Amino acid sequence: MLISLIRQLAVADDKRLVFISILAYLPALLIAIVMHEFAHGIVAYWNGDDTAKLAGRLNVNPVKHFDPIGFLMLAVVGFGWAKPVPINPTRFREYKKGMITVSIAGVICNFLIAFVATGLFALYLFATKGAIANMEIYSAGYYAFYYFAYLLQYIVLINLTLMAFNLIPVYPLDGFRLIETLAKPDNRYVAFNYRYGSFLLLGLLVLSTVLGYISPYLDVLGLYMNAIVSMLNSIFNAIFGL
Repeated sequence: MLISLIRQLAVADDKRLVFISILAYLPALLIAIVMHEFAHGIVAYWNGDDTAKLAGRLNVNPVKHFDPIGFLMLAVVGFGWAKPVPINPTRFREYKKGMITVSIAGVICNFLIAFVATGLFALYLFATKGAIANMEIYSAGYYAFYYFAYLLQYIVLINLTLMAFNLIPVYPLDGFRLIETLAKPDNRYVAFNYRYGSFLLLGLLVLSTVLGYISPYLDVLGLYMNAIVSMLNSIFNAIFGL
C-alpha cells in the first residue's frame, strides 16, 4: 500500500496531494495495529490475566506494540502484525471463555473501528459539503479537507484488512487461536500448525506477493482479503448512505 502511494507521488501532477495521503496513511496504520493488540490485552485483563499490564503493554503507546517487520509488511503489502501482547491463559477465571474472547478481541476491535470511521467519514462529508464547493483549489483548507478524508478512509481500509488477515486459521494468527480453543485435544491440524504454521504463513505471504506481481488473479490471499474488505466496506457504505 505505502509503496503504491510513493509510486503515485513520483508521477502525480499534484505531488502535495499524494504526499498528504501518505501522511494520512501512517497514523491510520498505527491506529489499526496498536488497537488490535491493546484489545487482546484489555480483554485478557477482564478475564483475570494481568500479564500484559505487568509488562507495560496495556496501553495505546505505539512504541510498546511496534514490530518493525510486521509494520513494514502491513505498509508495503497490506497485511502484517504488531508485537504480540503477552497472555497467560492459566490466569483466566474461565479458560475456554477467556481464550475465545481474547482470540476474537483484536478482529472485533478492528471491525468496530472501521465501522465507526465509516460513520465519521459520512458525517465529515455532510459537514463539509458546502465548504468544499466554495473552497479555493490548492489552498490550505483544500489540503486539510483531503487529509482528513484520506485519514478516515485509510482507517476503514487498514482495519478491515488487518481483521481479514488475522482471521486466517494459521498459527500464530487469531483465526488459529480460535480453532485451537474449539478443537478437541490432540487435533492434528493444531499440532501441524504449532510445528509448521509460521513457515506456512511466511510461505503464503511470499507466494501471494510474488504471484500478485505476475497476475492479481493468481494471488489467492489477496483475492480473499479484497473480497472480505470490499464486502464489509460496501455494507458499511450502504448503512451510512455513502
